[in-house]
Amino acid sequence: MLTPFQNLATDHTSGATELIHRLVAACERCAIGNSIRDLDEGLAMLEHAQASMPSFHAVLNILKSEFLPRLVPGGDISDAIGYLSSLQKILDESGEAIAHFFVQLFPGPVRVATLSRSGTVLSALRLLASEKLLDHLYVLEARPMMEGLKTIREFNRSIPSTLLVDAGMAEALAVSDCAVVGADCVSADGFLLNKTGTQPLALCCRERGIPLYVLCDSLKFSPQLRENILVEDSPADDVVRLEDGDTFAVWNRYFEWTPIDLVTAFITERGAFPPDQLSRLAGE
Repeated sequence: MLTPFQNLATDHTSGATELIHRLVAACERCAIGNSIRDLDEGLAMLEHAQASMPSFHAVLNILKSEFLPRLVPGGDISDAIGYLSSLQKILDESGEAIAHFFVQLFPGPVRVATLSRSGTVLSALRLLASEKLLDHLYVLEARPMMEGLKTIREFNRSIPSTLLVDAGMAEALAVSDCAVVGADCVSADGFLLNKTGTQPLALCCRERGIPLYVLCDSLKFSPQLRENILVEDSPADDVVRLEDGDTFAVWNRYFEWTPIDLVTAFITERGAFPPDQLSRLAGE
């Protein structure tokens, strides 16, 4: 029962939204199997994991305060399962609404560039494709974990798509109508935390006059300042295996901060918001 929680703690290729869905599913399996001890241990294991994803921890805290008290070892679990079902429904409806608002932006077929892997972005692109509005998808690979490869394999049999190295982002944008990324967090002082490569992508979009859309639900808007959200360094071996005699340092971070004024609009479950309206959205 602990394996799903261990996988959540060490997964560095999935976005926050996908991890949250898997967290809820893991809690449901433990509840149905009456594995309360494993559930307690699994949630405790995640307390210090995924430090760069405040939205993940927001849901983790909700589960601890609202879900766990509904479970009594050997007792009726219907109330606890009902709570998880309602939480899952809220998450599903949020993703559907974001996809709907995103598709409404385009009166005709478009060529889209994206980076890395986001469950929210994947859902929106699927809807765009089903509406015959996705003409071509350009995916940046997102080294060193190569999440972009997983993204493009979701679409390679359904629409024309192209995988590019991260350094080819300017070439991808030269033939794209817009770029879209997800979000792991948006800080209270106006910065987007997402996969490394997002800031140069945003700068290229501005240079070429191409809109950049960020797809995320309201959970991603944190009351914390950027300086209070930990962005961890990741293992050097992800990038290169150092050999005897190597003295250079390796800086490997999966996430980076991007000023939100480089973003055209944030597409949320409540609609599209330009960056200067986010303070009102976050406040509510």
